[in-house]
Amino acid sequence: MPHLFYIPFLFAVGACVGSFLNVVVYRLPRGMSLISPPSRCPKCETPLAWYDNIPVLGWIFLGGKCRYCHERISPRYPIVEAITGLLFVFYYVMFFVGHLGPPEEMGWPIFGLYMALVSGLLAASLIDAELFIIPAGIPWWLAALGVIVHGTMDQPGTAGSLIDPPFALALCAGSAIGLIISIALLQTGILPLSFPSMDLLEVERAELNEKARKAAQVGQEGPEIPPEFTSAQVRLEIRKEMLFLMPPLVLGGASVLLHTHIPAVRGLWYAAAKIDWLNASMGAILGGLIGAFVVWLTRILGSYILGKEAMGLGDVHLMLGVGAVLGAGMATVAFFLAPFAGIVAGLYLWITRSRRQLPYGPYLSLAAGVVMLFYTPIADYLRPGLLGLLEIMRNLWTTSG
Repeated sequence: MPHLFYIPFLFAVGACVGSFLNVVVYRLPRGMSLISPPSRCPKCETPLAWYDNIPVLGWIFLGGKCRYCHERISPRYPIVEAITGLLFVFYYVMFFVGHLGPPEEMGWPIFGLYMALVSGLLAASLIDAELFIIPAGIPWWLAALGVIVHGTMDQPGTAGSLIDPPFALALCAGSAIGLIISIALLQTGILPLSFPSMDLLEVERAELNEKARKAAQVGQEGPEIPPEFTSAQVRLEIRKEMLFLMPPLVLGGASVLLHTHIPAVRGLWYAAAKIDWLNASMGAILGGLIGAFVVWLTRILGSYILGKEAMGLGDVHLMLGVGAVLGAGMATVAFFLAPFAGIVAGLYLWITRSRRQLPYGPYLSLAAGVVMLFYTPIADYLRPGLLGLLEIMRNLWTTSG
């Protein structure tokens, strides 16, 4: 009986969230307010009555047309609402009926946090697929929500808990302080900003070239097309990002060394690890930092080797939000699963040679959604190899010391 009640209830809640996501997807990348004006017809801009704005059903009852101007309304709106509702139901069934996901019984706060992540990833994916951008506001709000929920709800051994060992808290503190220092140096101009003038995306450059061609056919002056970044320019800008990452890396490593070799510092972190809210909050922060760092390191290495931007900073922000909600381990696994999610689309683009650039946000999001369900068996499969690698590193450290 509880499942028969919760399933339609969660679909309705998810559909309402999907209705808000439609607003986010359209307005956020265009710099518009998400609150004002209220929902209106995209054609005649007449405000919609509440009964016309019922998720999914409102569009069906109106026959897909505006009540006032009778122009067609895109089916994308009810589709997004229905997909969001179905995702809420799908994860409820997987977690609470199929018992996939964390081995411990999941509580409603963590389930709600995970559904907030699914909703944010869906919105970011839709924007990235259309405009090749990921607004930083979406992952940063997810990261803040992850820190708050984990900090207030996590207990040792509960589902989705981000309670970490003391050395991880030391790593988090040093890296976070280093990040704050880097941001301050960037704001004061001591550290240079990378890519101050953004290079055009491949699709944007193709559109401008097409406009220039059409203008030339009628004897008009076409749009100005900025030159592409050279390989040397790209590598120069990437070196600026390397400088930005040095304070978090150095201070994070130094903090772990102090924890390892100074008993008083180690005792401080052991005491901090016993404070559940502090431990879980820092665990969420560490998850966000590691999730973002894995993508950023790949961006830096790929861009330096290829001489062109390998990944966008929007993907870095996206994995910051994923890591703060799911934790460092799940975010890292999701990043390495994402190429498998995008390989079919990548092969199609390579075969057809239609374009080379691929919005990566949808595939990171899909991988994160899969990891939420199957992280435990994936981690169990990888654990022996990781433990062996850690043992080798520990032996090397002991030998060199």
